[in-house]
Amino acid sequence: MKNENIKLLVQLEELLKNHDWYYNMSDDHRYYTRGRQESEEIQQTMEKLNNNNCGVVTKELYDKYNK
Repeated sequence: MKNENIKLLVQLEELLKNHDWYYNMSDDHRYYTRGRQESEEIQQTMEKLNNNNCGVVTKELYDKYNK
């Protein structure tokens, strides 16, 4: 379980680093669609981590990149 959590945390950080936080303001539907997909993947990864009792670290990472 611990290794899975580490992999998920690394994956989450990469997703957060590369996410377009302003996708919902885009006039281009392609950017909006890609941003929405990224957002859904971030939420799914966070949910997995929360279910594995990593909620505090998950929130800290999310807050670090979502300014």
